[in-house]
Amino acid sequence: PHWSDVGGSVRTAALSPGGKRAVFEARGEIFTVPAEKGDARNLTRSPGVADRTPSWSPDGRSVAWFSDEGGEYGLVLTDQFGKDARRIELPSPTFFYTPAWSPDSKRLAYGDADRNLWVLEIESGDAELVDNEGFAHPQRNIHPEWSPDSKWIAYSKRLKNQFNAVFVYSVEDGESHQVTDGLADAHSPCFDRGGKVLA
Repeated sequence: PHWSDVGGSVRTAALSPGGKRAVFEARGEIFTVPAEKGDARNLTRSPGVADRTPSWSPDGRSVAWFSDEGGEYGLVLTDQFGKDARRIELPSPTFFYTPAWSPDSKRLAYGDADRNLWVLEIESGDAELVDNEGFAHPQRNIHPEWSPDSKWIAYSKRLKNQFNAVFVYSVEDGESHQVTDGLADAHSPCFDRGGKVLA
């Protein structure tokens, strides 16, 4: 889940796969906090740097977030203790949003301020442009949703008629396919747990 508090100090949070800890962005730092017993951990300890939108990998091995250390935002990956940090420079530096891990923890999909949707391969650090939302509308729609087998990303984007349509992107083929007709507004796609149904 991602949320904002009233004062604006805690902006985003995500649970660990086992639910024993949560990772938070607060005042430009990334913290993990236990559900019951244990200490809070500051993974970044980087005053003067904006660390944003943490996300825990489904296999529990990595925490990812966007960091502007060095002047432009890049992706940082560490273990749950903030050790062995690896920074991946991202193409077209800007603000980045909605990091979504593939269920197999091999890729990360995310959006940017130019309304692009990207998918990044963790091992190589290579990012591929999936699609662009097309319109600077107040409502952002290009939020990635992974299929359970990690082979597809579902998302919606606005068409010229200003209705949203649902698309699926094949990771293997590198191609997107529109799956709704665009004659009615369709958004917020998600896969069932078996990966056979897209709602």
